[in-house]
Amino acid sequence: MNKKIKVLMCCLGPETHNRGIIVVSTILKEEGMEVVYLGNTTAEDALKAATEEDVQVIGVSSLSGAHLRTGKHLIELAKQKGLDKSIAFIIGGVIPPKDIKALKDMGFFDVCVSGTRREELIAAVKGAAADVIAYDSKWF
Repeated sequence: MNKKIKVLMCCLGPETHNRGIIVVSTILKEEGMEVVYLGNTTAEDALKAATEEDVQVIGVSSLSGAHLRTGKHLIELAKQKGLDKSIAFIIGGVIPPKDIKALKDMGFFDVCVSGTRREELIAAVKGAAADVIAYDSKWF
């Protein structure tokens, strides 16, 4: 892949934290990825920014317990807009193990729970970007 991996990082819905997403954004930047940091936003604005910024991956941070609801809304909206194959989605934060399968089934490429190691996080984002690049010829 010739193009630098570009990731949009955001929190959706009733989130009031930002420490985790800032730490993850810093890790990705240190790995050489370009990061678009939105902070708290809506699914609509995240998808709009992702399209405008031409990102391969949207990373969502969730601590509030609303991950199933906000995640479902984001993925459904992406599908309606035809973006679910040209952008990969990763969600992370305080997510109970019992919810991981549901999040992946709804369309998240990966779920990074609290305590995910740096190497695993980087591998998840690289894998998600590679998946999009393999699908979407605009990256060739």
